[in-house]
Amino acid sequence: MFGCLHADCMTTKETTMHPIRYLLLICLIAVLPRSVLAESDIPGWGKAKWGMSFSEVTKLYALNNWEAGDPPISKLKKRIKIMGHDFGVAFYFDERSADGKLYKVVLAHFDTTKVDVARLIPIKNILVEKYGNPSSFDVRNKMKITRWTKSAGQLKLTTLTGNTVMCAIEYFSVGTESEKL
Repeated sequence: MFGCLHADCMTTKETTMHPIRYLLLICLIAVLPRSVLAESDIPGWGKAKWGMSFSEVTKLYALNNWEAGDPPISKLKKRIKIMGHDFGVAFYFDERSADGKLYKVVLAHFDTTKVDVARLIPIKNILVEKYGNPSSFDVRNKMKITRWTKSAGQLKLTTLTGNTVMCAIEYFSVGTESEKL
């Protein structure tokens, strides 16, 4: 009836089932890319999630003592490597105590050896792959600012060229912790 010439599809009952199977397959294909290609939200950085207390974050990462200044900042004891570049990591909390809540994480890289800024492009590509296309992109002189905005957090990538090459990746909470400041 429907032109299927396979021996196991020659009965009328089986040939009428194929359109239903094809319809289910089309529906599955239509839904699958959304879940497979879904962009990540920004619920924090690494294992640290927005709203975690300082004491909870110190169980996940080895942090230095509090940095002087306001807001309360505590830095990761060791630098991390991203695409071969050393980055310092700073955790921002809403208060200077064991109960202070995490609302921002900043990763920063500075280089005065006049490296080619094009070496930082793969970092942006990784962020685009994980979080999708940026919400905004702005160029100010030698500074490029790329932003992603998601339901749980925001991400800002800033690169600066010149005598010093700088790359900063800032993760922000959009929840109540950041609203306190």
